[in-house]
Amino acid sequence: MPALRAALAITMVREYGLSVYRTAKLLDIAPAAVSNYLAERRSNKKVVRKLLEDKKYAIYVKEYSMKIIRNEIRVDEVMCFFCKLFYE
Repeated sequence: MPALRAALAITMVREYGLSVYRTAKLLDIAPAAVSNYLAERRSNKKVVRKLLEDKKYAIYVKEYSMKIIRNEIRVDEVMCFFCKLFYE
């Protein structure tokens, strides 16, 4: 889910102040991908915006971003959680 990775990356950099490189390492993606997400050149902007602005999703994006930062959860587990959330 590129849109979810974008939302997580944006949150990690803008909300929690992580560097592009640290964010990329945590999400197991290239730093260029993080830069593109931040510049809105990559991913579905409409879905990313919904993940970041809709209260139903935004709270989870922030919560799981922090859990990833703290190494409390793996990115693939976050993806599974959101897949279940989307398809409920």
